[in-house]
Amino acid sequence: MAADRYYQKDNPEIEPLAGVVTKSDVATNGGSVSMPNSRYTKPEAFKTPQALFVIYSGGTEREKDYFHLILRNPDLFPFVRIAFHAEPNFDEGGKPSIINFATEQTKEYQESASKENTDSYFLLTDVDHFENFMSEMQRDCDASNITLIISNSCFEVWLYYAEKSDRCDGFEIPQNKLEISSAFKTWANTQIKGGLKPTKAIFNIERNIANAKNNYVEENSFPTLFSTQMFRLAEQMLPFVNDGLVQLRSEIERRRLNTRTLPNKSI
Repeated sequence: MAADRYYQKDNPEIEPLAGVVTKSDVATNGGSVSMPNSRYTKPEAFKTPQALFVIYSGGTEREKDYFHLILRNPDLFPFVRIAFHAEPNFDEGGKPSIINFATEQTKEYQESASKENTDSYFLLTDVDHFENFMSEMQRDCDASNITLIISNSCFEVWLYYAEKSDRCDGFEIPQNKLEISSAFKTWANTQIKGGLKPTKAIFNIERNIANAKNNYVEENSFPTLFSTQMFRLAEQMLPFVNDGLVQLRSEIERRRLNTRTLPNKSI
């Protein structure tokens, strides 16, 4: 049963997967099913099919932070589950171990996949130090039905487009290619008031998609510098999260206004 699908590994960066419920589970239990390890109960009637997004990443911080609100508020996002797996280690020769980790883990997911639910698999990677492995990663991802999502030079390019529509104008590209990623992260934080905001960027997901697509350029099927393929993942995810983001934004605004209108108390 899909509801019994879990994954846990002795790696603090890996998020446990909440149970995935099928239509047959709903029928068997009188119209609703309590999600294990979750406050969510699947509604009797639903407009869109439930989907599981399995996301693998060699990055452990900003990539995961981007999906933080969805991971932490499953009751507001009843039609999607995200399983985020980070594997920041390396094999011999500097090969990122996320490649083998993702292909092996996907086999386990596919063995227990429900025919009634849509599972999507994505591997997020920066160009950064991994340019020499891009072809191998693409080949392995294609063989395992995983969508490879490349950000050139780093995930922060995607976060930049959540706020800015220009093609990173003003950034001085270092002569050493290995310094581009770190230099860009430092520069991008100075271009946005308060710096890059990975946990809040998802509120701008539609603008983020538009800006990333407008600035996307490929050469030989490979994204050029300041291009990111994250819009491909975001476009697939948007229909499942849009309503929840609207509700969450409204709730945050309501709390902000309530805080502002609280009477001052004498100390």
